[in-house]
Amino acid sequence: MNQEVRRSDKAKQILENPIFKESIEELKKLYTSSLFNTGVKETDTREKLWMAYQIVGKVENHIKEILDTGKLASKQLEDFRTQEKSKRF
Repeated sequence: MNQEVRRSDKAKQILENPIFKESIEELKKLYTSSLFNTGVKETDTREKLWMAYQIVGKVENHIKEILDTGKLASKQLEDFRTQEKSKRF
């Protein structure tokens, strides 16, 4: 569980990093703009842009999942410690 907490801390640092936030937003804007500016016959290009947009979201969501897992692990560790303290008394 301690490893999950450490990973969560690192994920939080990444998600709160201004450069990371800017990068995610800029990529989403770029892919969205490019997607809507494709021609009628550019099906392959649209599909690739759509996949790229989805991948950016999946990377962001994966990091958020690591953060959430760590929060849960932290809560479980806290609960365990509380139970152990109450057993001593």
